[in-house]
Amino acid sequence: MKENINFLLSVFAVAIFVAGCPRFGHFYEEDLGNGYAVWATDVMEEAAVFKKNKRGPSGGVEVVPSVVFAYGWNDDFILAKQHPVKDFTKVDASITNWYIVEVASGNVHGPLDEGEFNKLKAELKVPAGLSFKKTISFKTRQ
Repeated sequence: MKENINFLLSVFAVAIFVAGCPRFGHFYEEDLGNGYAVWATDVMEEAAVFKKNKRGPSGGVEVVPSVVFAYGWNDDFILAKQHPVKDFTKVDASITNWYIVEVASGNVHGPLDEGEFNKLKAELKVPAGLSFKKTISFKTRQ
């Protein structure tokens, strides 16, 4: 009888431990190649462009802050559209910021308005066919 109770307590302890452990990985992730990715940790409103850490599978440095809601990429450039977050919780969908990341150099241009973005895109010779091929849906909290 005592052995059964010890076994049940052990099973219960393991179940509590596993349930309390954080999950590994991201809520949303897309590898953009060349050491870059779009990640959202827990909710889509956290989507951002990251330069991945070479030492591990899930660490990195944010280069375009959340909320990234549209992006496109090739081997040379990453394009992103972003809405800023106010007060750490509210997405301001009335503002759209535009970004260009030069993959080889790691230079990040932005936030830009649409006119600045289009001008810089021409100056950097971003291919005309590179577009915002991915969009992320999320609920706007204001």
